[in-house]
Amino acid sequence: MIATRVTLLLIVLAALGGCTVDRTVEGRALGTGETFSGTATPGGMLTSGSLSLESSKGAKCEGRTMSAETVGSTVAVLTCDDGRAGSVILLDGPSQSVGTGLLGSDQVTLTITK
Repeated sequence: MIATRVTLLLIVLAALGGCTVDRTVEGRALGTGETFSGTATPGGMLTSGSLSLESSKGAKCEGRTMSAETVGSTVAVLTCDDGRAGSVILLDGPSQSVGTGLLGSDQVTLTITK
């Protein structure tokens, strides 16, 4: 009985451990053409994920991701070292999450590849 519980716990931990692989993030400000690239680390069942981006103009942006109330969507909240802040709503697909939002006064698109 104890061996079965330990085995089940190890399986669950291994499955959850596989969920923390960094993912590639690409983005673009539609008005200026500024591009963004970086990584996203998904969160766990009870925690938010994180984003780290750098722009083609040298700005560094950090943020977090959270599952939205709507199943199949994610909200990313970003703050950049040049003073810009904003959020993006992404639709989650099987191989990537894609969405648009605002960063400062610019409309941006983000793609997180799984």
